[in-house]
Amino acid sequence: MKEQFYILILLFIYRLFWGYFMYKFIKSAVVPVLLRYPDANAGGSSIGRLLYYIEGQAALHTDPDVRQWLWLLLALTLLRLLLSPFIRAGLLHELHQERAGERGLFFFPGMKRYGLPVLLFSLVEWALALLPLYWLLPKMYRLLLNGILDYPLLLTLVPYVLGWLVYLFLIRKLLLYMQFGYTAGTGMFTSLLVCLKVLLHSIGISVIIGAGSLLTLILCSAAALFCPGLPALLLRQAAPLPSTLFKMWGIAAQYHLWSSKSFPQ
Repeated sequence: MKEQFYILILLFIYRLFWGYFMYKFIKSAVVPVLLRYPDANAGGSSIGRLLYYIEGQAALHTDPDVRQWLWLLLALTLLRLLLSPFIRAGLLHELHQERAGERGLFFFPGMKRYGLPVLLFSLVEWALALLPLYWLLPKMYRLLLNGILDYPLLLTLVPYVLGWLVYLFLIRKLLLYMQFGYTAGTGMFTSLLVCLKVLLHSIGISVIIGAGSLLTLILCSAAALFCPGLPALLLRQAAPLPSTLFKMWGIAAQYHLWSSKSFPQ
């Protein structure tokens, strides 16, 4: 990870800007809407909450301000989705050059060289991720509507969501190894076979690094809770740094596992 330290700083700054824009969006568009919610603790009734949801659905079709905010959120989300494959391409190229013994700044040349191919992999990933929702969403939508007035009913959504998340995790894992092979020139399907052979080890790496990332998040949140004011603000601003580090570490660990089988010494 020492060779990719400058990438960590760049991604940290990038996530700071993204967090700032999301903060402005939530403050300007979401908070005013939430303040009007007729909460039971504030004297709101079930009829009032039902009218709140009906008004919200009507606003989606008639209120131009709501549509403007939704289009802005969609544009920001698409921009981040399109940038992520290029960032991954630059990181993969950096890892390939490190394995070859080269030293230098290969992140931006990697974005230019492999950005579009990795974007195609991401499009395939998104398509495969959305495919099960064609069958799941009708069932989940009915449960979600009924759960508005009966909150315990929402617990029946948990198996559907967990199953979809496990499926998404495996799809992303397989496609990541295929990207290793494509960008290294060893072949996508050869790398896919490598992934299947080391799948248990790969999952173990993901679990360990994911647990470390979750623990860091919990510690940052707890520290911000018990140290309000300026310390909490500083911790919140620094929070993207460890999460970005763990994400990069996870990709690098998976890469070294793949390279140990693809280039045995």
